[in-house]
Amino acid sequence: MDISLVFTTPRPTGIDLSENRTPKENSVVIAICVIAALAVGLRFVVRIYYQRLRPEVDDWLIAASLAPLTGLLAAAVLCGEHGLGKHIWSASFEDLVLLRKTLFAYLLIYLAELLLIKVSILMFYRRIFGMNWSIWACLFISYGWALGSMIATICVSDPVSYFWAQGKNTRTGKYRFNFYNYLIGNAATNVVTDALILLVPIPIVWSLKMRTIQKVGVCSVLLLGVIACIASMVRIHYLTYLKTSIDLTWVMSDIYVWSIVEPCIGIVCACLPALQPFIRLIAQKLSSIPIRRGRGINNLRKFPSKHSHSQASSSHSLFSTRSPLPFTQYDDDRTGLATFTTRVEMVNQKERDKLENGLNPMAIRVQQVVHWSVN
Repeated sequence: MDISLVFTTPRPTGIDLSENRTPKENSVVIAICVIAALAVGLRFVVRIYYQRLRPEVDDWLIAASLAPLTGLLAAAVLCGEHGLGKHIWSASFEDLVLLRKTLFAYLLIYLAELLLIKVSILMFYRRIFGMNWSIWACLFISYGWALGSMIATICVSDPVSYFWAQGKNTRTGKYRFNFYNYLIGNAATNVVTDALILLVPIPIVWSLKMRTIQKVGVCSVLLLGVIACIASMVRIHYLTYLKTSIDLTWVMSDIYVWSIVEPCIGIVCACLPALQPFIRLIAQKLSSIPIRRGRGINNLRKFPSKHSHSQASSSHSLFSTRSPLPFTQYDDDRTGLATFTTRVEMVNQKERDKLENGLNPMAIRVQQVVHWSVN
């Protein structure tokens, strides 16, 4: 919409120009950004001081996402000082030009923010499950979506300055395509991309040899990003108001808020799986449950068995290990979804069922059958 048309459109009756939602919305975005920053900080504390490990690529990427998030927060606060959250008829022409300039930068920062979060989650999957074709595909889609959207944002108007200078002095220009349709399509594609990323680990977890309740528990942790998808859909809902409302500064205040809430929720959800050992520790402390830790296959606890050790016939032992994912090359990684303990038992169905019932439902169990005999 040409911002010069705002001042030639009669103000609807019943609108109170003194209304201002800026203080309340600034409080919301500042609070949610602080929560996201605390989640990232706690993630590093858990990894460095609790697990005694160095941060990995996914940790650094999620930390880097705080930089564009700070830019989004600063842009929202700045726009609030120039009419965002108020009715458009209470703003000056210069305010609207500044808002459009800020919006242009805001869109590019927003895309960079979401890309960092997506890539961080995919790198977390790579570290846990190993690289596979689905992660490669999601990386390609994420980079393609972000770069394509940035190019479309820069090229939406001809010249570029027409985006914020339309109607000012004698400058003329045009939009190369419908900007509203672009915003809706871009937001919808973002939701689809997030959904694809969330589905990447589900087939892998479901193929693991463990109880169904354990699979459901692990998948539930990994699917917490659904909350971010819901926030994205709420943002799309508010974007639809742009099509029919001329009161842009009032309508766009909600869009700015949800454009910050969405990545903040994404950051928190991306950090929660890495914080699971710390969360479990706190839960055990609060419930006064002692923490039992093992140090791998060398720290074995043998459970009673009806079978005699001097039995001449062949027997089997079941090594049930709750360990961080994956169970292959990342032996130094202890950032998984469960503690690392090892148990040994003789093959006895009744004893096995009793042992498994006592395991943490969120634990991931790997079975390795070892054949042995006593001469």
